[in-house]
Amino acid sequence: MRLMRALFLLSLLTVLPVHGQANAPGQTRSFCCNDAQGRRTCGDSLPQVCFDRAYAEILGGRVVREVEAPLTAEQRAKKDAELRAQRDRIAKEAEARRRDQVLLDSYASVSELDRRRDRDIGNVEGELKAARAREADLLVQQAKLDKSRPAKGSFPKTLAENISINTSELEAIRSVIAAKQREIDQLRARFEADRNRYMVLTGASVR
Repeated sequence: MRLMRALFLLSLLTVLPVHGQANAPGQTRSFCCNDAQGRRTCGDSLPQVCFDRAYAEILGGRVVREVEAPLTAEQRAKKDAELRAQRDRIAKEAEARRRDQVLLDSYASVSELDRRRDRDIGNVEGELKAARAREADLLVQQAKLDKSRPAKGSFPKTLAENISINTSELEAIRSVIAAKQREIDQLRARFEADRNRYMVLTGASVR
C-alpha cells in the first residue's frame, strides 16, 4: 500500500504545473472519485480516499483529465510479464528477419544452395568413411589379439596392454562415427529448412 501511494503521489507531482494554474473566472476546479462503497467523493484538492483510486479532474463542470488508479502488485507483475513477452516476440521477429537476409545474401539460386549442401555433407561423409575404415582396422586387430589370448594361465603384460589400447581406440572411433552421423543428419535438416525458406522468400519453384 505504501508503494502504491508513493507511486500515486509521484504521478501527481508531474502535473503540479497544471494544478497551479489559476482557474478561469467563474470556474471551479475539483477532483472526484468513487470510494470503496461506490459513493462519489469530491474536493477542491484530491481527497485522501482518492489517493489509491482512479479519479477525474473537473473544471467548470467539465472533465478535463482522468487519472487511472495505481497498479496493484499483481497488476504490475502481469504488466511486466506482458512487456517481457512483447520484447521477446520483437527480438525473435528481428532475429528471423536477420536470418532471412543472411540466407538471401548467401545464395543466388536454389541450385547454389543445393551445391553448398552437397559439398558440406560430402565433406563430413568423407570423414565418416575414414572413421569407419579405422574402425574396421581396429576390429581386425582385435580379432588377432583375441587369437593370441592364452588358453590357460595369465596374460602376457604386453598382450594385455595391447588389448586395452585397442578397446579404448574402438570406443573412441565409435564415438567419432556417431558424432559424424549426427552432424550429417543436422546438416540435412538445416539445409532442408533453409531451402524451403529460400523458396518462400524468392518465390522459386520446387525442384
